[in-house]
Amino acid sequence: MAYKVGVLGGGPGGYVCALKAAQLGLSVVLIEGEQLGGTCLNRGCIPTKALVKSADLWREIGHAPEFGLYVGDKRVDYQAVVARKEQVVNSLVGGVEKLMKAANIRVIKGWGEFKQLGHISVRTVNGEEDLEVENVVLATGSTPVRIPIPGADLPGVVTSDEILDITDMPKSLVIIGGGVIGLEFASIYQAFGVKVSVVEMLPSLLPTIDEEIPKRITPLLKRNGIDIFTKTLVKQISQAGESLLVQIEDAKGVKEISTDCVLLSTGRRPNLRGIDVNGLGLEIDKGAIKVNSKMETNLPNVYAIGDVVGGIMLAHVASAEGIIAVEQIAGHSVEMSYRAIPSAIFTHPEIATVGLSEQELKASGVDYRVSKFPFSANGKALALGESIGLVKILANHEGVVIGASIMGPQASTLISELVIAIEKGLLAEDIARTVHAHPTLPEAVMEAAHGILGKPLHLA
Repeated sequence: MAYKVGVLGGGPGGYVCALKAAQLGLSVVLIEGEQLGGTCLNRGCIPTKALVKSADLWREIGHAPEFGLYVGDKRVDYQAVVARKEQVVNSLVGGVEKLMKAANIRVIKGWGEFKQLGHISVRTVNGEEDLEVENVVLATGSTPVRIPIPGADLPGVVTSDEILDITDMPKSLVIIGGGVIGLEFASIYQAFGVKVSVVEMLPSLLPTIDEEIPKRITPLLKRNGIDIFTKTLVKQISQAGESLLVQIEDAKGVKEISTDCVLLSTGRRPNLRGIDVNGLGLEIDKGAIKVNSKMETNLPNVYAIGDVVGGIMLAHVASAEGIIAVEQIAGHSVEMSYRAIPSAIFTHPEIATVGLSEQELKASGVDYRVSKFPFSANGKALALGESIGLVKILANHEGVVIGASIMGPQASTLISELVIAIEKGLLAEDIARTVHAHPTLPEAVMEAAHGILGKPLHLA
């Protein structure tokens, strides 16, 4: 049987692409070597958020007396925490499998190889099968980067994939890399009482977002007991009995940190496994498959989506790109827009951003307006006992929203209103004049929008 669409990779890009193809009436086959859901569902977004919830709940229990509540026999059963994480993952994987079945999508569990236009070969436990496919969508994702540090291959040195399999909570953890993944794990393990150190070679944590946010959250992390080392290189990792020694160097010299576990959190790289790049003549740019705004590669009827194309390596971006690719295959004239891509960071407190940062606007030399509203002036945040942080909105000289950052309670949810504003070119006035329910956290967004017009209402 020939298929209209063959999708190589069943992550959030690949399986969403397959679902959309089925909705559009296209015959589709999906090839995945491991579990459906890819890194996001199995080793990334979902399992870490399950751990985040446990960590947040443990934090709340610690603050219960502030609310007049007293809890006895407090303890962390980390194996039970991990078991719940697995339950959440398995439930969602099962849900995706049911979606595939309901949409009559053929799913093949096996390792696919793309060596010839119009064909994907799949190696399964039952042998090898050659699939005839009119259009190929490459959605093979990414893998963690293992930086070449001496000792990086020692037992106890793990990536973001492997740390999720640990069932015995370490007493101490050194995280190499102060980006999104590193800080999320730092917040999780610190909440459970682990001694956490974060080592970042750049001058700031979270270097890709609005610089005001790292400046605000870094002292909060330190106050919570996390050791932060910026402008610091990792020289080597060595074994010292049952512990690991991480040798670091900054302007003050060399020092060593003793730890039970080391997390390498230094980014991810596109996964080109199974793709005969040279034989096909597939164009690559900086290790990623090069595509245009329609997710087309340089080869006819070959598309690529998600982490394998580099750029913004986020699950929701992969899903959006998958929809664009298959709509293009179906004959629709569509293009992918990256103007309003939200990013959510599940630290404590949460962080979310969208659009341009203030340093980008300063560097461009354009006129802009900025408004900030603190959660300490929001009634719902005070009632929740989570009043640290702010909403920051950036607008152009006409008052059109072009960037936003939130640090505080439920930032990952609150950012959606500002994503829509940027995508649709709304004015800050449009947000300010929209009636928001009271008392709610979104009122902080409304107040920041008022600030673009002049001044927030509930801020002296």
